[in-house]
Amino acid sequence: MKTQIFKIIAIALLAYASITGSASARADSNFLVLSTLALHFENFDERNTFTPGVGWEYSPSSKLGWHGGTLSDSFGYQSYYGGINYATRPLLANRLRFLVGASVVHKQFTKNGDPETKVLPFPAMEVKMSKYAVLNISGSPAVDFANQKNNAVLFFQYKLQLR
Repeated sequence: MKTQIFKIIAIALLAYASITGSASARADSNFLVLSTLALHFENFDERNTFTPGVGWEYSPSSKLGWHGGTLSDSFGYQSYYGGINYATRPLLANRLRFLVGASVVHKQFTKNGDPETKVLPFPAMEVKMSKYAVLNISGSPAVDFANQKNNAVLFFQYKLQLR
């Protein structure tokens, strides 16, 4: 069932990407995303720091975009994500952008727990390292509400802009 949900999301996002913006805008906004590290602020000794994964992101400046992919989560479970994002215009000599959005995430949220699907906020800071390479830093604060406990974490992704 969850696999079907992600297939539907992927098809919808690809259809959306094919009809948005000009060809040059699409080329400047398409990224191959390589997930790399997850730095946890609590219980870091119980979690994996190296979280390899691959995804795709369409994030035009000042427009609605999307993202999706798969990665090994902090407990080694093969997780999936997909969602929408909004990127600001580049700042500081075109080297810095901020992204906000939401992701549907299917992963193992607790040690030895069952995988769950949740909608999570997607805040990120993007630092342009070269003409085609970008470092994406995102994460979430520690959240404790309605019997939900979320560990504070920073995620690092390497994004390769494809033309």
